[in-house]
Amino acid sequence: MPVHAPRSSTELFPEALRLSPKQREVLNVLQEYPQGARAADIAKDMDMHVNTARGHLDELVHVGAVRVITAPAKGRGRPSLIFQVRIPDNRSVAEEYVTLISVLAEMLADKEELNDYASEQARAIGRKWATSTHQDQFPSANALTPLYRKMRDMGFDPTASATELEEKGQTDMELHACPFVAAGIKPSPFVCAIHDGFLEQTAADSGEHLSLTLVPKSGNGTCCVNVKQTA
Repeated sequence: MPVHAPRSSTELFPEALRLSPKQREVLNVLQEYPQGARAADIAKDMDMHVNTARGHLDELVHVGAVRVITAPAKGRGRPSLIFQVRIPDNRSVAEEYVTLISVLAEMLADKEELNDYASEQARAIGRKWATSTHQDQFPSANALTPLYRKMRDMGFDPTASATELEEKGQTDMELHACPFVAAGIKPSPFVCAIHDGFLEQTAADSGEHLSLTLVPKSGNGTCCVNVKQTA
């Protein structure tokens, strides 16, 4: 009999579950109860009828955002149903993975290489990372669009000028956030080199439409990707 791994935590993110505004509101209230709460508790907190609260909670159970367990009965009354949130805290998940990446980098590289942005090992990891992820197509007419979308979805908060790329053949994409920064942890040059390797492979996968060069900590709290149109 095959042994299956647990489901991906990303399947439990609210974005993946497509919750309604009211469902998100109920979920936020329920998250204040680490051990779970009764429908009556949620109804009281949200100033709504208990049947209305139970209806929203049942919807959340149906989509997999909440589980329901039966609390031990006290006395002769019916046992209470306890609703518990299954949704992880996205920020906590991100910070834990950033910590893990930092630890892995320190174990993979000695102190000298950890501070070496020219590390070939780091770039090889970045290239492997890029080939292991889904890459959007890079049409020659507007190659900047899929790159912009990729950087945005990865959490780099990019800004770039498509017009400048069209007119001059090159532009700078400024990255105003970094998914490798969290809870006071800043990426080492080794980790930045991994990102540069990722961009190098992404450029190769673009059908040679783009040349991409990362400039870490380029100023004003940003990093920069120099984007050149090559074809």
